[in-house]
Amino acid sequence: MKLLLLRHGQSANNPLEGTANYARQRHPDPPLTALGQRQAQGVAAALARGFAGEPVTRLCSSLTLRAVQTAAPVAAALGLPVQGMTLAYECGGLTTGPAGHFAPVGGREYAALRAECPGLLWPAELQGQGWDGGAEPWEPAVFARRAAQVTGLLRSTAHEGGDGVTVLVTHHDFAQFLLAELLGLPQPSLTDPTFRLCNASLSLLEVRPAGAALHWLNRVGHLPAAERTY
Repeated sequence: MKLLLLRHGQSANNPLEGTANYARQRHPDPPLTALGQRQAQGVAAALARGFAGEPVTRLCSSLTLRAVQTAAPVAAALGLPVQGMTLAYECGGLTTGPAGHFAPVGGREYAALRAECPGLLWPAELQGQGWDGGAEPWEPAVFARRAAQVTGLLRSTAHEGGDGVTVLVTHHDFAQFLLAELLGLPQPSLTDPTFRLCNASLSLLEVRPAGAALHWLNRVGHLPAAERTY
């Protein structure tokens, strides 16, 4: 299976990171900025042109608003549905504060996310209910276990996309754990990330029965230089 990790476009929280007002101004489930929307359109156009080298046959996404908004133009450009993945959210889940230290926040309802992305398919395990937002302890071991679950699910359902590339819209910090799980690397440190992934960047792996091979990482050539952000 070829797996293309797509980090979401710039969210409303991204420009706030590192500022004195970050904790007060951040949103638990931020939307894309106008720049983030352009980045999502840019990656959609690139994938429609064959940027992945092979046809994209399956599209999956975290259930956060910024991920679903990133997946929407990709789905439209490729004519694919978007399979929502309950466990592919950012480290810590949705909370009222950074680094998982504050109160849990529920995710958006299916109808609200479908309004953002008409092709969104709700996870089977959530039929008839909303996503709880995934709030979890801020512990690398917790993130690593969830990454193992996501990679296991991707492997077990690889046949659903047939031949071709599976795209997963996910998040910067959680992608560290996905890559470590797939590549057999040590558990990542969130204070010193192993990989730096730009908004709307693409990283291609070949997932094998045991392990994976990284073909390329953090490609952003589909974005204008002025629109490449972390």
